[in-house]
Amino acid sequence: MKNIRDTGRRIVFHITGLFIKIICGLWMKLRINKDETVRQWQKSKDPFLILCGHPSEMDAVVLLAAAFPRYTRFVVGALQLYKPGMQSRFLRMLGVIPKKQFTPDIGAIKEMMLTVKNGDALAMMPEGRVSIDGTPSAIDISTAKLVKKLGVNVAVLIPRGTYFVKPSYNYSGLIPGKLAGELKSLMSAEEIKEKSAEDILAEIVSALNYNASEELRGSENTYGKKDTIPMAGVSNLFYRCPSCGRLFTVTDKDGVISCESCGLSLAAGKDMFLSCAKADESVIPDTVAGWNALQKEWEKDFWSKEKAELVLQVRKDTMVLKEETEYTPKGSGTLRLSAAGLEYSDDEESFAVPLGAVPGVSADYQFGHIVFYKGDIMRRFTFSDKRLAARFVNSLMTLKEL
Repeated sequence: MKNIRDTGRRIVFHITGLFIKIICGLWMKLRINKDETVRQWQKSKDPFLILCGHPSEMDAVVLLAAAFPRYTRFVVGALQLYKPGMQSRFLRMLGVIPKKQFTPDIGAIKEMMLTVKNGDALAMMPEGRVSIDGTPSAIDISTAKLVKKLGVNVAVLIPRGTYFVKPSYNYSGLIPGKLAGELKSLMSAEEIKEKSAEDILAEIVSALNYNASEELRGSENTYGKKDTIPMAGVSNLFYRCPSCGRLFTVTDKDGVISCESCGLSLAAGKDMFLSCAKADESVIPDTVAGWNALQKEWEKDFWSKEKAELVLQVRKDTMVLKEETEYTPKGSGTLRLSAAGLEYSDDEESFAVPLGAVPGVSADYQFGHIVFYKGDIMRRFTFSDKRLAARFVNSLMTLKEL
């Protein structure tokens, strides 16, 4: 028998799901495609798990629309429930499960286990953070181990168009454009029993492989209105010029991306592609993902050098994850990244975390900071140059791959 609190969550879920399907269906032409197996799972009373790709913060909208009308509990970053304001209160009413990103969270796992035990559907984004460039972030083996522990049917959802409606480099507002989602079955509970965690991870990574820009190429979709610049702020991701190789020289203004060092100039169009006027610069990538791929190749060379390290001065703010509260300024310190791991020190504290114990960090590329959890205290490190957030994430992921 469902208690009053649980009934309230289900009412909020169904009202919200119906609202999103109607409003986003009219405004952003949102369409959800589901295979027949998933449709049967949603009609049944058996629990199942949805693993969703994470190109953008708008993925939550597509995910809720895809889960509807089957009541589903969502796993979200713990920070979202502790931000003051209506969003955190709404998420609590919806009954989401808060999870500390990139750190073990026994409480969240217990709540997930209870959810499937009660016969409800569960949804999560295994990448753990918004994609930097519209391609997948790394997925940790812990996701596969959790799938095996839950032991329920698994589906995957690929959101389409979300990276352009709300890109990682600009959270200021929504950019009008089409949204879609593809929800399909991945593996059954019986199949999971026969698979190793490594095999499960390989299937998840393969199924959640997306490239927002390449999916858009050749279509007639455009984003933004006539008087808007949909790619405004994209230079927050471009910390290295692909033409001259200089660092922190690329800027964007009024839809034009340029290098202050070599004079490289590209136009950012409403089709979300970059175009270069000079024929001899035709090798410059025409997508955010292409540009970032060159940056990541450079990072491999940088981190292959002996004793390579990244030493940065950062501003630190902290938040205790126990009640709605604001960040508390805590001065500044030194953040160091190397093959040994992550280190931080200031007048108040110092700590070091081995590289193997840092599966990733959450980042905000518009405002130039990363978030690191340690216990119930969340530390936000803000860089002097916004572009350093993109470099730090690329550096960390490169180090873990080497």
